[in-house]
Amino acid sequence: MLLDDYYSKPSVKERRRLAAVQAALEIARASVSATTETDSAEKTANDLRQVAETIGILADAIQAALEKTE
Repeated sequence: MLLDDYYSKPSVKERRRLAAVQAALEIARASVSATTETDSAEKTANDLRQVAETIGILADAIQAALEKTE
């Protein structure tokens, strides 16, 4: 995946965070690539701005949900 080499020897905590961020990025990619009636360039710019502002929040939520199952 995109971030697999971010850490040379990731700890368990770092691997879990990377998994949550990668999941958030997959969701963001699907959102940005979805078609709507909005102009393509305008939609992409708005989607990317929203992703930049919320990717950490989404990754936090995914990580919290995964940790509840432990």
